[in-house]
Amino acid sequence: MIDLKGKPFYLNDDGVNWVQDTLAGMSLEEKVGQLFCEIVWDKPGMDIDSLFETIQPGGIMFRPDSGKNIQSSIRYLQQKSKIPMLIAGNLERGGSGGNGGLKDGTYYGSPMQVAATDDEECGYKLGLVACREGAAVGINWTFEPIIDIDINYNNPITNVRTFGSDPDRILKMAKGYMKAAYENEMAVSIKHWPGDGVDFRDQHLLASVNSMSVQEWDDTFGKVYKGMIDAGANTLMASHIKLPAYSRKLNPEIQNKDIMPASLSSELNNKLLREQLGFNGLIVSDATQMAGFTVAMKREDAVPTTIAAGCDMFLFTINHKEDVDYMFKGIERGILSTERLDEAVTRILALKASLKLHEKQASNTLVPDESALSILKCDEHIQWAKECADQAITLVKNTEGLIPISPERCKKVLLCVVTNEPTDDAGFTPEALRFKTRLEEAGFHVDDFNAESMPGGLRGNISIKELGEKYDLVLYYANMRVASNQTSVRITWSDFLGEDAPKYARDIPVIFISTSNPYHLLDVPMVSAYINAYSSNTYVAEALVEKLTGKSEFKGINPVDPFCGLWDTRL
Repeated sequence: MIDLKGKPFYLNDDGVNWVQDTLAGMSLEEKVGQLFCEIVWDKPGMDIDSLFETIQPGGIMFRPDSGKNIQSSIRYLQQKSKIPMLIAGNLERGGSGGNGGLKDGTYYGSPMQVAATDDEECGYKLGLVACREGAAVGINWTFEPIIDIDINYNNPITNVRTFGSDPDRILKMAKGYMKAAYENEMAVSIKHWPGDGVDFRDQHLLASVNSMSVQEWDDTFGKVYKGMIDAGANTLMASHIKLPAYSRKLNPEIQNKDIMPASLSSELNNKLLREQLGFNGLIVSDATQMAGFTVAMKREDAVPTTIAAGCDMFLFTINHKEDVDYMFKGIERGILSTERLDEAVTRILALKASLKLHEKQASNTLVPDESALSILKCDEHIQWAKECADQAITLVKNTEGLIPISPERCKKVLLCVVTNEPTDDAGFTPEALRFKTRLEEAGFHVDDFNAESMPGGLRGNISIKELGEKYDLVLYYANMRVASNQTSVRITWSDFLGEDAPKYARDIPVIFISTSNPYHLLDVPMVSAYINAYSSNTYVAEALVEKLTGKSEFKGINPVDPFCGLWDTRL
């Protein structure tokens, strides 16, 4: 029995009546349609009308596009829908940044950058920027906050997408984000249930494993999830991650081959999440194109089993018509009962009612008018982003006192940009170029690094001594972004001898700055000065120069162990 008046829906009598009356008046086709949350990409050939050919989906998620384009598309979708739609976005780093959001929104900062401030007000402002700007285009469901725990520095997914490795800090920051979301009438989705950050593998490519014992999980991930559920989280994303210790505890007869990822696990969703942790909200699966989902069982079985195992919504399709047909056939075959179908749809409708989408539909206010877009990258949000950068940048290592630097002490700087992001012809990202420009404005003479011209390089005819006479400092600006399907978070140098690595750190002073992965000391333990900045945006690039030159103090704390538990990284 779903408590529609209790946490997290808190519906009044009118809301309850709308849910019940709407459900009673729906056909089987309309109910099945509500189970699907589809995706809209900014790519050639994308036809949003095709998503309505078979069903009317209950939700749509948008990938990055301009605010104007997204708002226009959402307006069209909501006008087309009989039942108002959930409109989702990955508002992870503010209105922009990361793999979701708005191309012209404010990049406030990564979650780990926010955590480095150790200021819950920054967590709140992250949510405020994200949800104000998302709401301006018509988004009503953010697939945040991420409450994974970055335990394993080799994990290819979590990293700066998390609030770090401390469950208490994660909970503090995530609650701040959620508070801001609710103030802007936006649903959240805590993820990735039952918890990423332990395995060194990627659920996009296989079903990864949270290998913690029951007690270890209870003390960490369980603590965070329980805290967020008690605070009123209204939706949760079930990932393609297994939790064997709890699957075995909750079902002692289970065989190893039958242990499923959370997106397909009744033990994890119905027993652990619903019964033990008391979650009454909506469960949405993670993206079902991921290999972690597709390898679990035949897709014709997996599609209806997702809902039967406790998920209320099915995220994305591979072949829209085929997956919808699999859901109908799953009902015919008895995999998905009509009772469970009604339960899932009830939760979907309850979430929509809690966001007052039915009332906004009646008053034609589901999507703001174009004037609302003025909040994107507004002065207040930019100022907040600058303040966050100032508070977060962390001096990890300065064993030889190289920092602060000045033009008087090290006028001639060799700048090496290490990145896997798109660059200009000179090898610069926009943020790295801004960093270089600010250094030059501060009085430094900055040359671009060329590995081939270094001692030992293909065209290198300069000696190490001559290099040391030519430059006072080698400065590394690294933005090796951790992305889905990236099976390593390590630095890849230009060749096997690492001609662009800080291999002459004993001959020429070196400062290494990471604006992404906080664990780069793993690959450059030889440097005596190291800074973590956690995000690569303009505000961070500018703040870095202020910190380097001593005009602003370093205020950030380490949200994780940047030394990776190794002794040599501390030298």
